[in-house]
Amino acid sequence: MSLTGMPDWSQPLSAGGGDLYFARAEPRRAFAPPLGLRVAAESGAAPALALEVIRLSGAQGPQVLGLLTIRFTGHYALAERQRDLFAVHPEVKLEPLVPREGFLRFQAAAALDIPDELLAPRPLVWTGGGSLTFAARLGQAATLMLNDALVNGMVVVTALAEVAAWGLASRAAARAEFNPAALAGLLEGAESGGRLTQAAVAARLAAVSDSASFSLIGAATDAGRIAAANACAERLIGRYAKLAPADDPTSGAVYVFETAAMADGLVNWDLSDEVLVPRGLILAANPLEAARQAVASGFRLTREAPVVTFVTGLHVLSVFANLPPKRIGVLMLGTEVRVPPCPPDRPQTVTASALFREGETSKSIPIRLSARETVAFDYHTFTFVVGAGGAQRLTGPLLHHEGRLLTLAPDSFPVRFVLIEATQALLSVAGLKIRCSGLRDGGPWGVEAALDQAVSTLAVAVPRDLNGGELSVVATGRDGVRARSLAPRPLEDCWLDLSSFPTAGPACADIVCDFDDEAGLAAIECAPEDRLDDPEAVGLVRLTPANAARQWRWLVLNPLQDGFCWRWFRDPGQPPAPWSGPLDPAGGPLALKSSARAQ
Repeated sequence: MSLTGMPDWSQPLSAGGGDLYFARAEPRRAFAPPLGLRVAAESGAAPALALEVIRLSGAQGPQVLGLLTIRFTGHYALAERQRDLFAVHPEVKLEPLVPREGFLRFQAAAALDIPDELLAPRPLVWTGGGSLTFAARLGQAATLMLNDALVNGMVVVTALAEVAAWGLASRAAARAEFNPAALAGLLEGAESGGRLTQAAVAARLAAVSDSASFSLIGAATDAGRIAAANACAERLIGRYAKLAPADDPTSGAVYVFETAAMADGLVNWDLSDEVLVPRGLILAANPLEAARQAVASGFRLTREAPVVTFVTGLHVLSVFANLPPKRIGVLMLGTEVRVPPCPPDRPQTVTASALFREGETSKSIPIRLSARETVAFDYHTFTFVVGAGGAQRLTGPLLHHEGRLLTLAPDSFPVRFVLIEATQALLSVAGLKIRCSGLRDGGPWGVEAALDQAVSTLAVAVPRDLNGGELSVVATGRDGVRARSLAPRPLEDCWLDLSSFPTAGPACADIVCDFDDEAGLAAIECAPEDRLDDPEAVGLVRLTPANAARQWRWLVLNPLQDGFCWRWFRDPGQPPAPWSGPLDPAGGPLALKSSARAQ
């Protein structure tokens, strides 16, 4: 796998109040980590946040359960950070860095009586685009509190996420030689239950760099040893550790080493090699504030599931399909649950199923087991797709699960779901036409879909036997006139932003002047076509007979308005000259004649 274009942790730069990272071997690209997490938008600008309330009735009195689901996207403030970067690196284009995994916990003031299960960290699952999904099954106290918050607009808690993004490890001109099993012994003695920050791992390595179990070769100075220890720490985390919830997330992301995988033997690593490793980020979120604003705008974020009559041995399974509500190429999907017999208390097999129609992502399945059984079952997914003879049912592999919350990952279905998502920043200026194509059974296969402000994400059901799958994207401006296309790409998960289009970001135009009179100076003003009224975006270009050719650089924020305009500069007190129409910098240099300035 080529690592060209990946974020490079060894090439940071500071701009816009935070760290950015250059792309490997592409000095004109840089990545911006998210500044926080925001609740994603669903159809009609509704937040991707829902609470399903499950009520049990019976002899033991009413009981309440809940399934809380939230889909987050990163908050990047990309336009503002791109402007800051442009001031120091006018040739570098900024792109979002998407985290791939993590945990989220709610937080509240100590004086508030918040159920402990809300404060516990739970996984954030990457959906394949630019989103992370949170799904939690809650008990009665937490469900009722959140239901009150969502119905009445009460805001009592915020949230904190610990996430990881992937990039190239820092490199050092040194080698690391160690015995993984012996090194595991040093790491197992860490504080906080074996949880270590990257900095703590690097410090331990530097402290034992001349021991029998670990040595750094080629790092002759203290600075070189520290750099080599940090580079080795990143690789150790990428190879042997996983992100874990921290006791105090404000102190930084922590990792737990899987010491059982650190076998006895001798390992020799070249610390100058290029290796992908994770980097932890701590991000704030405020999902209930987004919920409060949505409720105030008339959105309903709670759903009452059908009341279930309680009987002995009853368990209610919460099934969450981790897919967008909008799904293309599939008529219906679902799952079937099978609990093998448990003699002598339960000699029969228990079966149940759930169907997810258009727009549905969660279901409740009641199952009755014997009183002493733990909840464990086999399941498989299924989909209905359009075949040659009509609707065709496809079945996924048989899988096993323990617990009352079952999250159906996209790869658990018998079709391959390709997730396509677009940011609201892009959809505010353009609608997108999506076409997926390929070959199947010797003939063409294809589906088309659209993304707009009402539908910002969708899942395309792709046959697993498709060959040569391609994804094409055309963005059409709100005026319906201008359009920009992306080059066809492999049919894979895709997250689209303004920065995804090649015309977005830094741009430049060549300007030349033919001094055909006695003038010693020709001055013009240039501005991006979409910011003619912004004084900060207007640039002054001076040309002389000795320097009759110049370059003007600007920042394209809207790839569908990527041209520039110009006008002759006039002295203060005079009315400004009219702007030209938009010019395409790819159309060749702007050619001026000095004699025209007086016209």
